[in-house]
Amino acid sequence: MSLGLICIIAAGVFYTISIWSERLVKKLMVWMVLLLGTGFICDLIGTNAMRLTAKIHVLNFHTIGGYSALVIMGLHLAWAILAIYKYKKAQELFRRYSLYAWFLWLTAFLTGVPKI
Repeated sequence: MSLGLICIIAAGVFYTISIWSERLVKKLMVWMVLLLGTGFICDLIGTNAMRLTAKIHVLNFHTIGGYSALVIMGLHLAWAILAIYKYKKAQELFRRYSLYAWFLWLTAFLTGVPKI
C-alpha cells in the first residue's frame, strides 16, 4: 500500500471521527479540532504523494472533486479553530455545514476507489 493511500485513508478516519463526534456530542471540543487538523495534514500529504507518483495528471471528476474537497476541509479546519475560540456564529455554522463538507470529501474519496 502506498504512502498516499495510507494517508488518504487516515485522513478519512480522522475527519469522520472528528465530524461525527461533534455531531453526537453537540459541542465542538479541542480534541475534535486536533483530529480534524491531523486529518487535513494526512490529506495534504496523501494528495501530494499521489500527485507525485501519478504517471499522468487527468482533469476529471475525481481530481476536481478531490482538490475542491481538500480546500473545503482546509476552510473547515479554519472554521473549527474560530468556533473553538467561542465565536458563537462560527460554532453555529460549523455545526450546520460540517456534514456537507465531510460528505463532499467522502464523495471525492469514493470516486477514486478503483472499480472491482
